[in-house]
Amino acid sequence: MLELKGKLQGKVLIVEDDETTGPWLVKRLGKVGLDVVLVKTKEEALREFESKVFHAVVTDIYLDGDKNKQAGLDILKVVGTTGTPLVIMTSAADLEIAREGINLGAAHLLEKPFEVEQLIAVLEKLWTEPRGLGAILDRFLDLNSLTNKEKEIVRLMMKGLSNREIADVSKNTEKTIKYHFTTIFEKCGVGSRTELFNSVFPT
Repeated sequence: MLELKGKLQGKVLIVEDDETTGPWLVKRLGKVGLDVVLVKTKEEALREFESKVFHAVVTDIYLDGDKNKQAGLDILKVVGTTGTPLVIMTSAADLEIAREGINLGAAHLLEKPFEVEQLIAVLEKLWTEPRGLGAILDRFLDLNSLTNKEKEIVRLMMKGLSNREIADVSKNTEKTIKYHFTTIFEKCGVGSRTELFNSVFPT
């Protein structure tokens, strides 16, 4: 994991076949000090990832002219097993993509169009989170006797998803998710998402 020393820095692999979006990301991310490699295909992405060290991978889910979702998913399957921070970007409002991406290890999903500042903020958050964050969260959930379903909901919340998005990804109603949060807050002795986050990761 990259250690930051006063400014945002790191090497990022961008997988984007759009002729406008790819170069735009390279230019904007380069201005804040990031070392960016841009590729357009799954084959190029996997070759670069296997031969170089990257601190994050940001990939479009649809490649080959937005016709082949499998290409993007294949990249997730490889990167997701390595622990390298992974961000998905897609212009398709496809909930199944979010579900599959999260299951394959994606840390965040950005829906196009997005501001480059959003991506920078996501990368900074991923890089500045302490090592062992997952283990800290798991221990907290176990200590507060959360059920497997409640644990799943908290993990999705920690990824920044709203109640509606959690409901869509977990195939529940928003009303059910709100009910689960009421129970989760009671078990953890908190009254809000912010209080829950601060209880898991006290400052």
